[in-house]
Amino acid sequence: MNSRQRHRLIDLNRSLIFGLTLGGLLMDGLQASDLPGTGSPLLWRWLPVRTRMELGLVRWASVRSRQLGPVVPHLQQRTTA
Repeated sequence: MNSRQRHRLIDLNRSLIFGLTLGGLLMDGLQASDLPGTGSPLLWRWLPVRTRMELGLVRWASVRSRQLGPVVPHLQQRTTA
């Protein structure tokens, strides 16, 4: 099994568990206490996507900060002198 197939299988597994969780919550009637029970599988389902987005943002910010140089150069000179 290659990496792409593995990621698809994991996504399918997460979607199936999320769907079954929501189905179980809705079968006994919608109640106010179901909100945390619905939110936690939703966050868990999208965790890999959010992690990839955060890593991309951190990488972009680090590359961007190296391109721009120090934001306040006169403060950096004081600390190094």
